[in-house]
Amino acid sequence: MRNSFTAIIGLTSLALLTACQSGGFRSNTGSGIESSLTPKEGAALNGVWLPTDAAAQGVYEAEFKDGIFVSRSPSTSKPLAKGNYKVVSDKQVDLEFVGAATNTAVQAKCDRLTDDTMYCVPTIGSPFNLKRS
Repeated sequence: MRNSFTAIIGLTSLALLTACQSGGFRSNTGSGIESSLTPKEGAALNGVWLPTDAAAQGVYEAEFKDGIFVSRSPSTSKPLAKGNYKVVSDKQVDLEFVGAATNTAVQAKCDRLTDDTMYCVPTIGSPFNLKRS
């Protein structure tokens, strides 16, 4: 159980803490992130999503808004990761983000299990689950 906890915390820390520095994304809005989605494509995920894995609950919250993805610490609101997402289909979403702590780019493929739940498999770290709050 302790190994699972460590792996989840490690994934969350690595994946979400790497995105504060968003030098890999361009924007005309000054946010440091560019979205390639139209507002309608990105709107399907708009909102705050929370991890459902026990070890990650309360560690971060993820906001999806019109193709832009930002995860934050719920206690400080400090960004932990920034990037973008693409709605591939009604059942698949691709994430690309950079974490603040390591400045490492991470990609994740997410399966939408329902309109309000996703299962994501990142290129670095362990899979994670999100639920719209």
